[in-house]
Amino acid sequence: MVVVNLVIVGGLLAAMEFGVRAIQARRLGPKSMRPGSYMDRWTAWRSAPGYERVAIRHNAQGFRHDGDVSIAKPSNTVRIFFAGGSAAYGCDGLLSRSLDPDWARLDNRDLIDVYLQKRLAREHPERNWEVVNVATNEFRMHQTLAQLYSTLIRYQPDLMIFFDGHNDMSGIMGSTTNPYDPFAETPHNLEFESAVYPHTLRSWFYINAAWLRNESVLFRTIQDRIPQGNQFSAMEDVGQPVHSPVALNTLSPALQRRAAENLAKAGYYAQEVGRLHNALAYEGVLTMFVMQPELILSQKPLAPAEKRFVDAFDRLMGPYSIYMYENLQPEIARQTTAAANLGGYDFVDTRYVFQTVSEKTFTDYCHLTPRGNELIADRIYEQMVSRLLPALLSEQRNSRTAK
Repeated sequence: MVVVNLVIVGGLLAAMEFGVRAIQARRLGPKSMRPGSYMDRWTAWRSAPGYERVAIRHNAQGFRHDGDVSIAKPSNTVRIFFAGGSAAYGCDGLLSRSLDPDWARLDNRDLIDVYLQKRLAREHPERNWEVVNVATNEFRMHQTLAQLYSTLIRYQPDLMIFFDGHNDMSGIMGSTTNPYDPFAETPHNLEFESAVYPHTLRSWFYINAAWLRNESVLFRTIQDRIPQGNQFSAMEDVGQPVHSPVALNTLSPALQRRAAENLAKAGYYAQEVGRLHNALAYEGVLTMFVMQPELILSQKPLAPAEKRFVDAFDRLMGPYSIYMYENLQPEIARQTTAAANLGGYDFVDTRYVFQTVSEKTFTDYCHLTPRGNELIADRIYEQMVSRLLPALLSEQRNSRTAK
């Protein structure tokens, strides 16, 4: 009887798996059966090569880019890698589906890297421009540093542009290590170690769950619909009303102490920028670092949907987190600007790039619309004009990188 019941249950699960696969293939395309990312021994996770669903396409190298990227760079080609987290990758908004009636998916053609490549090709047709999106959802800068050495450097980029801020700030804001240890506090770190060093019942469950997530569309669909919460959900003030700007004395004594401790870790950001610059300078690669804008700090005239995003984000995060955003980002920008001036590399602060733009440029608290991406690309191009473009266009550099 037990065997019969197991056969029946197995048959039902197989039928459900087949049904979910058929629905997903019809809605999102046949190449959407696999997850968009996999565990990675160097960077914790990586974008899956060849993944494709409506509006999103990964090439054979795992980059969100139409067309493969060869190891050998074609002659007369300037290769630029555009790195970062979900805003650089082109996430289409975590709040917008429920709060924005005009929500639409961001296609590969709507991203910062594509707009930048078009601008460069239009302004400087004497070179072939290849701007490649190598960003990965949820990445922080220390993961991009690992990605650089494990994957990216072999492709001989001439310039790397880093579009970061939100994820690294979130790590510092929620930090419990002192001094700040980004590797220890990388999301999914405990799950990764459970799989690598299996010695508990939790490890057994996680290894099987990881296999099921890779192989079963049904399991992945169910898992994706389970609320994950946010990393600040344990904060005592989550869900409380936010009156911006948040005054320190409105926080509890415990949260005031935590705020002071984590604000003191702001210097990590400039240090990590310096590490990336020095690593790439050693390889002969130029660098640009771009601080991404945050909706609540952008000082832009808010479109109706953006007002709803702000209200939802305030409720989701609570006064402590909003206080940290309001104070941490300016301090990070100040320290990174000083470090870039001293180190002789480019840092672009785009916090207020939408200050006079009344149209919608955000799809939630930090992800951007196609128009927002286009404006960021234009700002990056303007920054490139004085120093980076002359270096990229030089005959000496072109002949050196073509070898």
